[in-house]
Amino acid sequence: MLNSTTHSAAPHAIPGAYGQSSVDACTGSLRSLIESQIIPRLLEAHPRVGDVNAPDVERDYQPTASEVTAFAELCMANERTQVLTFIEKLLLDNVNNDSIFLNLIAPGARHLGWLWEQERADFTQVTMGLLQMHQITHRIGYEHPSGPQQAGSSRRVMLAGAPGSQHILGLAMVSEFFRKHGWQVVVDISTTPAELCATVKNEWFDLMGLSVGVTEQLDGLAELIATLKKKSRNRDIPVLLGGPAFLFHTVDARSLGADGIASDALEGVQMASLLVTN
Repeated sequence: MLNSTTHSAAPHAIPGAYGQSSVDACTGSLRSLIESQIIPRLLEAHPRVGDVNAPDVERDYQPTASEVTAFAELCMANERTQVLTFIEKLLLDNVNNDSIFLNLIAPGARHLGWLWEQERADFTQVTMGLLQMHQITHRIGYEHPSGPQQAGSSRRVMLAGAPGSQHILGLAMVSEFFRKHGWQVVVDISTTPAELCATVKNEWFDLMGLSVGVTEQLDGLAELIATLKKKSRNRDIPVLLGGPAFLFHTVDARSLGADGIASDALEGVQMASLLVTN
């Protein structure tokens, strides 16, 4: 039986937590997340029926390097109004949606990763930038394509933050642990319950992992989990919880509708292996 409560002790120490090896690991994890998860899931998006662009009037868009940099830094600075105004102008000019993704958003995301590597931006700023880019994909009428529709030979986990969370770096680190233990990992940076529901509805996952950043997010967590389970393609999907909100608060996972609460990434992988045995 899984332990369904968190420990009241401090989080386990991470080897090299204050050394260069930890910095390198964080840098590598964030870069890996941007290259292997964020950019592909943006670029594999497809337009919904009734998209604003008409095929016969679309035009290509080739931003300069300085325009890509300016766009990325606007996203990072959380200048939401300016970002949306810029994107809306492109759409009104009948710019091809694919070129917005390929020539603006993808290079912009890579630029954020470069800023992180060069220590010109911290992970909070990079997280904000990626969240802004993710929201743009929904603004211009795109959604992720359907993935596997049923269980397969590989175990698949969706890792996401509870709506309102902005700790992509933590998800990146946890995803590396799961990958090293043979899991297929999808990191979803959706910012609303509806977007999270769309992900679990469109694709088969053997496990859902939710990271909760602050205790205020616990209030609506039971309702969110119930909704996600109801919408999930896998109606028996187990839910594993983790994140800073549980480190110093004893919470019964079952009271939230979850199957366990992990205090760190390694414990999360171990608990996941017990929950999903195929």
